[in-house]
Amino acid sequence: MKFFVVIVLLFAFESDLCSQTFSLGVNLDNNGAFVNMMKHTNRFQKAVGYDNSGYPTSDFDLVLMDARPVAEWAGQIDDPEGYRVDVSGQYKSSFTGQANITVSGTAVTVENKTYDSQSNTTFFTIVVGGYPNANHGLVFLSFTNTRRTPADELNTGITNIKIHRPGYEVSTDKIFTDEFIRLCTAADFSCYRFYNVQNIWQGEPVFPAVTSWNMRKLPSDVTQQPINGKKDGWCWEYIIELANILKKDIWINIHISCDSVYVTTLANFLKERLNHSINIYVENSNEVWSPTHETEGPYNNAQAKQYGITFDENYARRSVELSRWFANVYGENAINSKIRVVLAGQHAYNGRSDNHLNYINKTFGEPKKYIYATSTALYFQSAQANGNPDEINNGMITDIQGQMENKSASTYRLNHIDKAKKWGLIGGCTSYEGGPHLPSGGGNNNLANQILSHRTEKMGDVTRLNYEEGWKELNGGLAMYFTLVSGYNRYGCWGITDDYTKPERNYKMKAMRDIIGTPSDIGNEEFIKEIKVFPNPTNNNITIQLPLSVKEAVLQLTDIMGRSISGIRFSGDTYTLPTSGLSDGVYFLQYKTKDLVKKATMFTVQHY
Repeated sequence: MKFFVVIVLLFAFESDLCSQTFSLGVNLDNNGAFVNMMKHTNRFQKAVGYDNSGYPTSDFDLVLMDARPVAEWAGQIDDPEGYRVDVSGQYKSSFTGQANITVSGTAVTVENKTYDSQSNTTFFTIVVGGYPNANHGLVFLSFTNTRRTPADELNTGITNIKIHRPGYEVSTDKIFTDEFIRLCTAADFSCYRFYNVQNIWQGEPVFPAVTSWNMRKLPSDVTQQPINGKKDGWCWEYIIELANILKKDIWINIHISCDSVYVTTLANFLKERLNHSINIYVENSNEVWSPTHETEGPYNNAQAKQYGITFDENYARRSVELSRWFANVYGENAINSKIRVVLAGQHAYNGRSDNHLNYINKTFGEPKKYIYATSTALYFQSAQANGNPDEINNGMITDIQGQMENKSASTYRLNHIDKAKKWGLIGGCTSYEGGPHLPSGGGNNNLANQILSHRTEKMGDVTRLNYEEGWKELNGGLAMYFTLVSGYNRYGCWGITDDYTKPERNYKMKAMRDIIGTPSDIGNEEFIKEIKVFPNPTNNNITIQLPLSVKEAVLQLTDIMGRSISGIRFSGDTYTLPTSGLSDGVYFLQYKTKDLVKKATMFTVQHY
C-alpha cells in the first residue's frame, strides 16, 4: 500500500473590501474558561471590607462553585435528561497568608493543608466528588483566623487565592484551560465576540457618571466578575491573551459610559498588544437601541436628552464617535479594514436602522466613512412550540423560512441586508447574535420537549438552514452564533454545547463546521478510530497510533491554519512525536491511501 503526504487546508475568512463576505463566528462564554476558579466567582460573604484588588480584609465565606442544573435547588431539574457537567477531581490550591479552612457542600473535602513560612504561602487541595449524584458541584468555603502576614493580627484576610481546576498544578501560570481552547477551536470560527464575558448587559453606571480607564478590571483582581465597584467583566489583558491564542478576528463591546480617554487608551492598548493580523469589530455597548434595556437604555436616553437629540440619534452619534476615536489611534485608513465599527439594530423593527443611518448622513456625512456594517440578530422561534421535539424542530424551520420569504413580516431578513447594500456599507449587514430562541424567559410550558429538541439530529439541519439558506444565500455578512456553551434550561439553550469539555454533545458543532466549510470530520469519532493521538493535550511528547491494518505511513503535521510543519514517516503501530519544539496551539495529522483520505483528530500542545 502506498501513502503520500496531504496538507490540510483550513481557510480563514477575511472580508473583501469591495463587498461583504459571509462567515460564521461565535459569542464566547465564561464556562470553563479559566484555570483558576477564583476568576469565576465574586460570591464573597461576611467580609467587613476589601482591598483594591477585591481580596477580603477580614475573615470571609465564599461560594466557590454551584454546578447544579437549573432548578435543582428548588427540588427539580429542568433538563429532562438531568445532564450534569462533571466537575469532580482535585483542585490544587494556595493563598498568601494563613487561615483555617472549612468546606461544605456536596461530597467535598479539604486535604493536604500545609504552610510554608518562608514564602508565607498556604497550600491545600479541595477534593470534589459525588458525580453524577444530586447536588454535585456545590462547594462552599469558609476562611477564619485569617492573617495576611505573620506580623498582622488575626482576622485581616488573605490574598493571591488560587484554586486550580483538576489537572492543573497550583504552580502553573496558564490562564485558560486546554478544554476551553479546544472548545473555541472545535470549528474554524472567523470571529469571537466578547460581549458575554465583558458584562456589558449590567455594566453601566447611572448617567451622567462615566467609566474611566482607571476603573477597569485588572489581571491582579481577585476575580474577573464584577466586584469592588468595578462593573466590567474580563480585563482587556485576558481578552487580548485569548485573542492572540485563537488568532481570529475579535468583536468587542465598549460601554456607552466609557469616556474619550478610556476609548483612546484602549485603542492604543490593542494596537500595541494584539496580534497585527487580527481585525477588530467595535460595537457601541449592546442593544443600546432598546429603550427598555436594563442599563444601557436609560443611559442612552439620558445622554440623548443632554445633546438635545433622539434616543436613536444618540446611539448613532456614539457609534461615529467610537469610529473617530479609533481612527485617531489607528489612522483613517484603518476604518473599515482593521477597525470595523458595527451599527447594531433591532431585527423586528428595521426602521431603527433608518433612523441611525439618516442621522449619520445628515450630521456627519456618508455613513460608510465611519460604519463598516449594520447588524441584526438571527434568532428563531418555533411555530409548534407545544409539540414533541420533532414537531418543535419543524416549527423552527417554518419560522426561519418565514423570515426568509415573507416580505410583510417584521422579521423579513432582506430588509436589513438590502438596506446595508443601499448605503454601500463594506461589511454589509452582520448578525451580532443568533440561534434558537426557545425556550427562554423562565417559563416551563412544554419545557422538556423544547430542551430535547436541541439534542436532535434535526437541530443540526435547523442550524444549517438558519445560516446557509437563511443568511449566506441572501448575501448576509458575518454572523455570530449565541453562544459557545451554556446550560440547557428554562432560561434558554443558547450554547452550541451544554458541556465545555464536550464540543460534540449534540449536532450543533458539526453543523457549525458544515456551514463554515471546515472538514466536518475534525473531531468526528469515525476518524478518531483511524488515527489515535495521546496524551491530549500534551506538553512534551505525543504518541501516534495507526489502525492495526496499517504498518507504515507518511503523515503530515499542520497547524490550525493548514500550514505544513513536517512530514512524518514511520513503520510499526505507534510513533512518538516530540512536541517540545512546537508552540502552544491546535494541530492536525493526516494521511492518505490511494483510495481514501483518512484524517486524525486534532490535538493541543500546551507547555506548562
